[in-house]
Amino acid sequence: KGEGHLGALLRSTVLAQLGSYGDTEIVQRAQTQFASFLKDHASLRPDIRGLVLGLVGQEGNRSTYDQIWELEKQATLHEEKMRFLGALTRFKDPELLEETLVRSLSNEVRSQDTVAVVGAVAANRYGRDLAWDFIKQNWTEFDRRYGRGGFGIMRLVSTTGSFTTLERAEEVEKFFSSHPAPSAQRTIQQAIERIRINARWLEKNGSDLAIWFANNSRF
Repeated sequence: KGEGHLGALLRSTVLAQLGSYGDTEIVQRAQTQFASFLKDHASLRPDIRGLVLGLVGQEGNRSTYDQIWELEKQATLHEEKMRFLGALTRFKDPELLEETLVRSLSNEVRSQDTVAVVGAVAANRYGRDLAWDFIKQNWTEFDRRYGRGGFGIMRLVSTTGSFTTLERAEEVEKFFSSHPAPSAQRTIQQAIERIRINARWLEKNGSDLAIWFANNSRF
């Protein structure tokens, strides 16, 4: 009571991070609050609504997935729709993530929100490869929608920057050599360089880091 805006943001950030790393208490609390939310939307404060939905998606199954899609359809405010769409990108099941990607290009998702959905699936470690395959398979449509400029095509390209092998760097470079994106050329170069840096970093530190985690993990 009486806390400032920054305090609310800090709490939301800390709880989201704890939950994303699998803190049991936080995840269970989110699931409990989601159950209450289904009965009474006002029971879940807006400042933690996004994180609760995200954590429920993170640990959810097909039933949860369908519930969240139905909530997204019922939502009238764009901000609320984006919260639900964000939750739909957090699932671990590849089949559900693939479905989210397919629906992102349908009339179920506004064209201006498609890139955000695809990017969020790519940020999910269970969806990174799926999102890249989806981008390649549907490049003609993405290029038609966003290729004339703006941040859409650059954001799609930048999703590749989280890869960690030199083989992926070569794959990304080869793909955009045969599928030019002039408005995102600089972003392509930056993504390829980032992948190579990631690969070199892992080559240098991966073994030591694995040992450290093995000796210090609480899970």
